Amino acid sequence: MIGRLVVADQKIAMLSPLLHDKELLKKWDDSYGGHGLNLLKMTLYFDLVRELAAISLDKDKRCPSVKNILQLLESQDLLNYLKAEYCEPLPINWINDIDEDSKKFWEEKHHERDLAENEERFNKTYQEIKSEYKALKSSILHEKIRDARNKLIAHYEMRHDGETPRMVDPTDFGLKWGDAEQYYILIKPIITNLVLIISNEGYSLDIYRTQHEAIANDFWHK
Repeated sequence: MIGRLVVADQKIAMLSPLLHDKELLKKWDDSYGGHGLNLLKMTLYFDLVRELAAISLDKDKRCPSVKNILQLLESQDLLNYLKAEYCEPLPINWINDIDEDSKKFWEEKHHERDLAENEERFNKTYQEIKSEYKALKSSILHEKIRDARNKLIAHYEMRHDGETPRMVDPTDFGLKWGDAEQYYILIKPIITNLVLIISNEGYSLDIYRTQHEAIANDFWHK
């Protein structure tokens, strides 16, 4: 899931200059090349919509989507197993010579305290995930992303203006150019927290954004 989120982040970075960099866009003003640029912009955007929809709401059992994982976590046995893994306290590394009775006393205290703190953190994080995903699913933005993805999969990628065919654009689905990135911002903490409680691994995705922006700026200004 994190890998797909990183890919989505890179697509956002690649798309951003085509929406906001006025100096870059001037190069294509009143040119045939501008049509090609517009095609790239829409292709990147709708590919990003598909990516975000797959990460968050795909029902295919082979897809590690948020929807599928939360359904799996409805199994109390699985949830208890993950909680036990997550809550296991780290061992104490003793650097001084301490008698065995004292070691046992402090290790028991340490284990009891860490177990309680870790369990509280796990439960809180899990409830936040469910609450944030529920709020996302009930949002108009989620509905638009879902409907756009479904129509794109059904090959509704063209429209007619009179007799002239054209590729769809975000407004055909009630979307704005910034909606895909806004959806990414909402789904990112849900996914990173899911990965945290499942694997006990944390990720700082802001580091990737800095790199992706550098790649995008270098690419578009060559």
